[in-house]
Amino acid sequence: MPGDLDRIRYMSVQNVMNVNVISVRASDRVLECWLKLMEHEISGAPVLNDDGAFVGILSTTDILKWIFERYSKADALRKATSADGDSSATDMESLREITSSIRAVAESQVSSLQETGRPLYSLGANDSLDRALKLMAEFGVNRLPVVKEEKVIGIITRQDIIHMLAGRSKMR
Repeated sequence: MPGDLDRIRYMSVQNVMNVNVISVRASDRVLECWLKLMEHEISGAPVLNDDGAFVGILSTTDILKWIFERYSKADALRKATSADGDSSATDMESLREITSSIRAVAESQVSSLQETGRPLYSLGANDSLDRALKLMAEFGVNRLPVVKEEKVIGIITRQDIIHMLAGRSKMR
């Protein structure tokens, strides 16, 4: 077994990566991207600029985080500017704020919500599976695009690695 683990760890990423990459554009509205992620039953995808170059990752966690941040600011403002009152009115106002936050994020362009200066993690096709595992563990990412000359040529996810270690074929 230890020999098998060493063989797997030093296996090339190109042997495990998925070449049928679902991606989104930085210029797309978040709503379109969110629906695309749900349609393909994935939790994230590489973000490409209009030239097709890799510029980021969009995940459902990012979308929910942006909604929560927007809601939290509105909620804090409401609490700071209103007197304690009717709890049902407060509940209705909270519902309005969350609805408004969802709408605002959904109508935004992906590029307007992504953090500038956020590090981009990616791999080359000849990188080892060990490197992929270390990047995923160190930076808490679930997927790594495989990039060649700024273009995404594949993607490797934690699920891909788990399936490979379990000896199962890819589900997608």
